[in-house]
Amino acid sequence: MLIYNQPVKKLIIALAVLLGILFIISRFTELQEVLLVLQKGNWLWLGAAFVLLIAWILVTAATFKSLFSLVGVNKSLWQVLRLFLAVNFINLAAPSAGMSGMVVFYSDAQKNGHSTARIMVGSALFLIFDYCGLLTIIFFGLIILAFYKVLWAFEIFAFILFLLFVSTMILVVYLASRSKERLTRVLLKVTGFINHRTEILFKKAFINEERVIRFADEVSEGVKAIQNLRHAWLRPAGLTILNKLLLLSILGMMFLAFGTPVTPGQLIAGFSIAYLFVIISPTPAGIGIVEGLLTLALSSLAVPIEAAAVITLSFRGYTFWLPFLFGMISFRSLHS
Repeated sequence: MLIYNQPVKKLIIALAVLLGILFIISRFTELQEVLLVLQKGNWLWLGAAFVLLIAWILVTAATFKSLFSLVGVNKSLWQVLRLFLAVNFINLAAPSAGMSGMVVFYSDAQKNGHSTARIMVGSALFLIFDYCGLLTIIFFGLIILAFYKVLWAFEIFAFILFLLFVSTMILVVYLASRSKERLTRVLLKVTGFINHRTEILFKKAFINEERVIRFADEVSEGVKAIQNLRHAWLRPAGLTILNKLLLLSILGMMFLAFGTPVTPGQLIAGFSIAYLFVIISPTPAGIGIVEGLLTLALSSLAVPIEAAAVITLSFRGYTFWLPFLFGMISFRSLHS
């Protein structure tokens, strides 16, 4: 693990904040549209949505806290809250397949004397719980879309990719719990397969085998620290369910804020498409993609196209832009 001196650390923090500002500037037109749209909504329902958003952030932090405790890393809710918001911000400001966020986790572990392996496994467990919750809702959402006869092949394909990704994460944790040697062998076989193809196509190996071995060691070390998983999974599972209900409720508040009637089926199906492409997207958190697809999905479910566009922008304003801005503040305070 790299240990940075103070001038270098300050430079990295300044660059991260600068990237965040540049991200806002690059999306300023969209942010301006969100602000204009929100001004036309019913402030009572928008206020209720804001309360639900704060509750969602707190529940997400509580889920992280319970899973960190599961691997023997004890943090206060306030510490985890700041860390979660900062990680969310840096993953959006400097997207790198989640690696930017892991650097924040590692830096915090180093600063507070925690095991980086345990932090990594705790974070992986959070993703597994969170993604399993999303997969369940998305599955029912796709069934509703099929019932309305507006389910497209690319949506099924994206769902399958998401399912394979989550299954791979679960498999890695399972193998690590059984045998470090077995996990290492499997990962090296996969690495060899990928590198063989990339050497043919690009004349170089994409994955360093030494890093794969180190990764297997860290995962195995972190998994060994898991305490009483048989009973302790109930709390994070319950918090994950509450997390998704809060997000669904925020979307529901947007319909109410703009006086648009909605059925539970429309709500679940629209939410499913939004979050499927938040995950399976070439852009960070689906920025620029989710907005179009959610509007299209809602309009295909008999929501007027103008209302669908307004609801989509306001929902993204709450669930994307507000956490991003909170995260920028949290990142700066975390490293001050």
